[in-house]
Amino acid sequence: MSSYDISTGKIDASVIGGKLNRSAIAHTPILDDKNSEFWGYEGELVVLKNSGILCLVLEYISQDDKDTIENLKNSSKIMYLSSFVGKDE
Repeated sequence: MSSYDISTGKIDASVIGGKLNRSAIAHTPILDDKNSEFWGYEGELVVLKNSGILCLVLEYISQDDKDTIENLKNSSKIMYLSSFVGKDE
């Protein structure tokens, strides 16, 4: 099971669901809010720092198909997992 360390932005696993993700190579993406554009890999976690939301990417989103977090959530490509006290709260 992977665990997310909010203080460092790292996940302690290199593979989630059998698919290599960005967190295996670099830090988990930390975006400002739901209006930020994003593309990513299935199984990847994304942090929205202003609103305090942790998101899970449900399917691969290519760079050509990048969109705002809000639109990706509405199209069921990502889901919100949990929330914490964000920067603006």
